[in-house]
Amino acid sequence: MKVSFSIDNQQEFYDELQQQIGAEHYVDRFERSINIHPKIGEGRISHFQFSSGLELQIQELSTNKSVVLEAQINYANLGIFWIVSGSSHYNLEDHDFFLEPQQHVISYASNMRGCLQLTSEQKVVFVGLSLETYFRRSNLITHKKLLPERLKKLLKNHSHEIFWQSDRTTSEMNVVLQQIINCPYQGITKQIYLESKSLELLALELGDLERNGNKNTSQYQPQKDEIERLYHAREIIKKNLDSPPSLDSLAKQIGLNDYKLKQGFKAVFGNTVFGYLHDYRMERSHLLLRSGTMNVTQVAQTVGYTNLSHFAAAFRKKYGVNPSVIKKLN
Repeated sequence: MKVSFSIDNQQEFYDELQQQIGAEHYVDRFERSINIHPKIGEGRISHFQFSSGLELQIQELSTNKSVVLEAQINYANLGIFWIVSGSSHYNLEDHDFFLEPQQHVISYASNMRGCLQLTSEQKVVFVGLSLETYFRRSNLITHKKLLPERLKKLLKNHSHEIFWQSDRTTSEMNVVLQQIINCPYQGITKQIYLESKSLELLALELGDLERNGNKNTSQYQPQKDEIERLYHAREIIKKNLDSPPSLDSLAKQIGLNDYKLKQGFKAVFGNTVFGYLHDYRMERSHLLLRSGTMNVTQVAQTVGYTNLSHFAAAFRKKYGVNPSVIKKLN
């Protein structure tokens, strides 16, 4: 299913989407929500506009068929968005971008065509902040100093160009994201709560940029065929947890050089090759321990740890408890 429209601002997106898919539409002074039509799937897309100029979007949806939202965006849009669960595929002016859970992105696009592809039978949870109006406010201009240099130039010149920088979502961000998604309030209290949490999320992102010294944004952006090779690299890693290939060997297996492997993997998955390997080992070990089919030593060996104490230390750092605690839950 494909839904196409042309929009001149964020508000028109919800009007057009509601008209084309025939979904239930809710509007009040600061919130606009669309409930997905049962013929398509289930879930909700919500947009909140605050007096500060900050805008918050929350998407929680699953579709029973593949859906492509295709739009001609006739305005400049600066934003940060977080993928909490599910995966998403974006295309902007023939540039492909893939996002996995626990990634977030700073993005900028001005007057260009793009699309979002939703894969069927998976729940996608997404939280986004639109910053264009917020940053135009004169008393907030100092925040721009923390933005990447190339992005500042694009904003200054209103360039017809794409900016896209991905990174891992921190544990502090995850706490705030869950508070936003599970907001317990209604009415004016909900408005105050969500605005404060949105500002907190923005502060965490700006703080992260500041700590990382305004990351170099002239990073390599892989082409479509290279992205397919990088996904193949990820599958190789996942199938060889007990004896993962070296970077040089992995690069040769997928037909990319060392630089394109390292930079492309970070651009597509928001993590280094070895960072992804570590995270996947921990996630896999957690699942194996919960399944009850292996003891702790067997799990450690399965995910590639020959030293049990090293495995326990890594597991504690990731989950805050010893692996034996998870094993005892069965």
